[in-house]
Amino acid sequence: MHETPKRPLISLPLALFLAGIAFAELSRTMTMVQVPIFLRELGADIRQIGLFFTISLIFPFILRIIGGWLSDTIGRLRALWLGSLAGTFAYVPYAIAPSWQFALLGPALLSVAVGLIYPSYRAYIADNTDEERLGRVFGIAETVRNVAWIIGPLYGGLLAQNIGYRWMFIAAIMSFGVATTIFLSLTLTMDKVASAPIGKPSLVALRKSLSEILILIISGGLITWLLITDGIYDIASRLSFDLMPVYLSDIAGLSKQAIGLMDGIHGFAWVAASPLAGILVDKTSERLAVVNGLILLIVSRLVFAIATGFWGFTFSWILLGLGGAVMNPALNALVAKSVPSRLRGLTYAFLVTSVSLIALPFPWIGSLFWNAINPKAPFLITVFLGSLAIVPAWMKLRVSKSTPLETDSVSMDID
Repeated sequence: MHETPKRPLISLPLALFLAGIAFAELSRTMTMVQVPIFLRELGADIRQIGLFFTISLIFPFILRIIGGWLSDTIGRLRALWLGSLAGTFAYVPYAIAPSWQFALLGPALLSVAVGLIYPSYRAYIADNTDEERLGRVFGIAETVRNVAWIIGPLYGGLLAQNIGYRWMFIAAIMSFGVATTIFLSLTLTMDKVASAPIGKPSLVALRKSLSEILILIISGGLITWLLITDGIYDIASRLSFDLMPVYLSDIAGLSKQAIGLMDGIHGFAWVAASPLAGILVDKTSERLAVVNGLILLIVSRLVFAIATGFWGFTFSWILLGLGGAVMNPALNALVAKSVPSRLRGLTYAFLVTSVSLIALPFPWIGSLFWNAINPKAPFLITVFLGSLAIVPAWMKLRVSKSTPLETDSVSMDID
C-alpha cells in the first residue's frame, strides 16, 4: 500500500499567492495607523474619530459573510482577485476627501475587499496544507503577510510626513493594483485545480450554508467558544485600538514618521516571531498558543498605558506584534482542523463578522472614556476586560483527536 505523498510545505502557487496577500496587506498597513491622524487634520475631534471607526465596523457585516460564502462557492482564487480589484478603488475616497464624513466611503469600499480576501486567504491555506503542518504554514503565511507591517508603516509615515496624506493613499491604490494582477494571473492558470468547489451562487445554497454555520455557533462546541474568546478580547481591544495613534500624536507628541517607525518595528516583531510560533502550534497545542498570545496582547496595552517615551511605546507595540504572531496561526489552525472545506470560507468570515458585531459600539465608547475620565482610561479598561478572555481560551479551545479534518457533518468534539 502506497502512502499519499505529502505536499511541499510551500509550493510555487502558494508562494505567489502569499506575495499577492503581502501587497494587499501593504495597502492597509501603510495607511491604518495614519487614518486617525488624517481625520484629525480633516477637523474631526476625539468623539467623531470614535464615531468614524464605529460606523466603519457596520460596513463589513453582510459583506464578510457574503465574501466567505462566495469563496466557498466560486473558488478561493476568483474571490481573491475580485476582492483585490475592489481594494484598488477603496482608497480613492480618502485621497480626495474634503471632510471626515466623506472619508467614510473609504472603509465602505475597503470592506468589500476585506470581505472577499481574508476568508479566502485562510481557507486557501487550509485547503492546500497537510493537517500536521497547518501551524507551520500559517506561521510562514503570517510572516510573509506581515512583512507589510515592517515596510508599510515606514513607507506610509514617510509619505505622509514629506509629501502629504493624498500621495500615501495613491501609493495604497497602486499596491492593491499589484495584488490584483497576481491573483488574476493565478486565477487564469490555477482555476482548474482550485481546492474549493466552484459552483453557481444561489440564495438556496447561501441559506443552507448559513444554517450549518448557525448550528456550529449555537452547538456549544469549539466554534462557540472561539466566538466567545475572540469576542471578549475584541470588545476590549476596540475600546482603545483606534485611539492609540491619536494618543501618540496628541498626548505623547510623536511625529507621523515616528509613529510609522513604531508600527514598522511592531511588524518586524510579528514577522520574526511567526515561523517559531507556527512550529510551536504543531508541537504543543492551539490552546496554549491562544492563551500565550492573549497574555502578550493584554500586557502590551498595560505597557502602553504607563509608557512615557518613544521606546516605552515601542516596547508596547513589539508585544502587540508578538501577541498577534503567537495567537493568529493557532486560531486559524483550530478552524481548519474542525470545519469541512466547503464551509471554511464562510466560517472564517462568520467568526470575524460576529465578533465585530458584538464590538460595534466600543470604539465610540472608548472615546467617551477618554473624555470623561482621562486619555489613559480606554487602555487600562482594555487590560481588565481582555484578561477575561483567558478563562474560556484555556478551558475550552481544544480539538478532539478524533475530530476529522473533512466530514459531512458539522459536529465537533471538545476535550
